[in-house]
Amino acid sequence: MRAVITSAASVALWSCSGCGPAAPERAPPAALVDTFELAPVATADRVATLAWQPPRGCTQVFRVRVDEGYPPGLEDMLRTRAEHSDSYLAVTGPEGAGEAWPAGPVPEDRVFTGRTLFRGPKTQGRPLQREFALSAGLAGPASPDAACFERTWDPVEDALALGWVELPGRMVAVGETWRGARVEARCNRSACVDPETRGGGPENHHRPCATMSWRERLDGVSRLGDDRVAEISSFWSDGHPLGAGIWSERVALVSLTHGRLMYSETRIHHGYTGIEREVRLTAIDACPGGLVAAGWSPEAADLAGRDALLAELAGRDKTTGQGR
Repeated sequence: MRAVITSAASVALWSCSGCGPAAPERAPPAALVDTFELAPVATADRVATLAWQPPRGCTQVFRVRVDEGYPPGLEDMLRTRAEHSDSYLAVTGPEGAGEAWPAGPVPEDRVFTGRTLFRGPKTQGRPLQREFALSAGLAGPASPDAACFERTWDPVEDALALGWVELPGRMVAVGETWRGARVEARCNRSACVDPETRGGGPENHHRPCATMSWRERLDGVSRLGDDRVAEISSFWSDGHPLGAGIWSERVALVSLTHGRLMYSETRIHHGYTGIEREVRLTAIDACPGGLVAAGWSPEAADLAGRDALLAELAGRDKTTGQGR
C-alpha cells in the first residue's frame, strides 16, 4: 500500500493549472474494465473534490456480496461454514416528500437523514429498515469494528462501514492520503495481543490497545461518459506485522459528478485464524452516477432483488399515506 502525504502547499501547487510538471496519466480502475466491461478513460486530472451528495429523487440499491475463505479443517473445528451470500441494500430519502436538498454535496453544517432497507440471509429474507445519515464525509450509522471481524454482527452497519469511505469533504490531490473513519471497539483487543503467543499479561503492557483509523488515498480520476470517477484505496491494520495480526484493504469507486458510491471491494485478512473475508458492494440501481447508467447490465437475480426492495419501499410509503 503506497502512502504519499501531500502538504497543503503541494495541493496548491498541483491545483495550479500553469505551474509544475504535468501529473502522470494513470490506468483506469480495473474493476470498471474487467468486472463491469465498461470503457473509462484515464485522465491526468490533478485534483478532485471528494464529498458525498444525498440521493435525490432516486433510490440507490446495492448488492452486498460476502465471500469467506477458511483454512482446511477450521470449518469443522468451529462447527460453521464459510459464508457465500448475496444481500440487497437500498438507500433513499425519508418517508414522505421530505425537504428539498440543494444540488451538490451535503452542506458542511448539515446531515442528510434518510433510510435504508436491507434484505438477505442475515435478516432471514425479511426486509429490515434502518435510519440512514449522510454528511459530506461520513455515512452511518456504521459499525466501528467491521474492518477486523470475520463475521457480520450487524449487516447494515457493516455494509455502511465497509462500503462508504470517509471522504474529506474538500479538494484532494491525486496521490494524497487522509485519515478516514475510526476503527475501534472490539478491534482494539487485537492490538493488545502478542502476535506470537496470542496472549497478554504484564509483558505486553507496552502495547497501545488502540488501533489506527482507516488510511485513505486518492489513486486517480477517470472519465466515464459524462461522469468523473474517483478511485480510492484504503488500508487498516491492528499494528502487528502483516500476516501476524489483522489487516484490511479496500478499493472504492465514487462518482464525482453525483457524489455517490458506485462500487467497493473490501478484503479482511486474519493472521491469527487464516480466515479471509471479502465484502463487495455493487450499485445495481438505475440512478444517475451508477454503473447501470454507465452502461452495465446486472444479472437477472440482482434485478429481482433490486425490484423487490423498491416495491417494498413503495408499499411502505403507500401504507403511511405519504406517497413520495
